[in-house]
Amino acid sequence: MLRTDPWSEGLPKRCARITALFLLHAALSLAAVNQPVQFPHNTHMKLGLACVDCHTGADIRAAAGIPSVTKCMLCHAKLATNKPEVKKVIQYAQKGEEIPWRRVYGFSSDAHVKFRHAPHFEANISCATCHGEMSQETVAVRSIDFTMGTCLTCHRQRKASQDCAACHY
Repeated sequence: MLRTDPWSEGLPKRCARITALFLLHAALSLAAVNQPVQFPHNTHMKLGLACVDCHTGADIRAAAGIPSVTKCMLCHAKLATNKPEVKKVIQYAQKGEEIPWRRVYGFSSDAHVKFRHAPHFEANISCATCHGEMSQETVAVRSIDFTMGTCLTCHRQRKASQDCAACHY
């Protein structure tokens, strides 16, 4: 009895499944993160707020801070208090709880990346370069998927360090 190679049977189907899984992973990794409060970045930026007004420390520290409920309440104790999303912020403040924001951007621990915002800020690299144009977004979406290639392309264009130790530990 003649047998066919089991690896060649259904190869188009296997390739289609693998391709579908890859595309699904890519789509999910760039999807919006479900946040406890749907923060409208575009509204705040149209009002003249800069990224560092809420994400404090990006200009001077390694990490950009995630806004505290206290920071939100500096404005929203009096502004737009009738809006449903602001009411959620007020409820967190009244309970003395921080908003449990979910990280949109970051590197997995197995990437061994030590990303620092401050050097990028000092080099006048716009936040939008890595985070997308938030002035056009109602909620934060991961519009750029970080890979070593993404970072190296930018480093080469800007003649920044390509030494592994500059970004990896």
